[in-house]
Amino acid sequence: MDIPAVYSFLGFPGWAPVHLYLPRQGDPAGAALRLGAALETCQADGQGPGGLVAGFLRCHRQAEPLGSPEFRRDCRYRYLIVYRPQGRWALRITAWRHPIAQQGWRRRCGPIELDGFLRRFHPCWGTQRLVYSA
Repeated sequence: MDIPAVYSFLGFPGWAPVHLYLPRQGDPAGAALRLGAALETCQADGQGPGGLVAGFLRCHRQAEPLGSPEFRRDCRYRYLIVYRPQGRWALRITAWRHPIAQQGWRRRCGPIELDGFLRRFHPCWGTQRLVYSA
């Protein structure tokens, strides 16, 4: 599906704020597949949750870096993924949706623990894990 989205990553060690644009599969199920694949990649590399940005970039090489999430006005979804190792949740996510016929962003969910987001939207999270490639 051609549902564009911007993924913003904040608080990850060694990274300034990172904003990435992907033109397809930006709905929550597609985002869960992308983020799940990135988590599995960083775990396979022996990295903890702080390695999520590197894992995401390895899985989604076609992601377009942005200076700001506002640079792509065609997006239907925005995701903010925050890493706070000392916080209530080490990884949390907030999602917003921009309905086509309406102005402004509407919160879709969050902030919630990333694992909770994956359990809610990933078709296989917590059961058999499938490798995703976009």
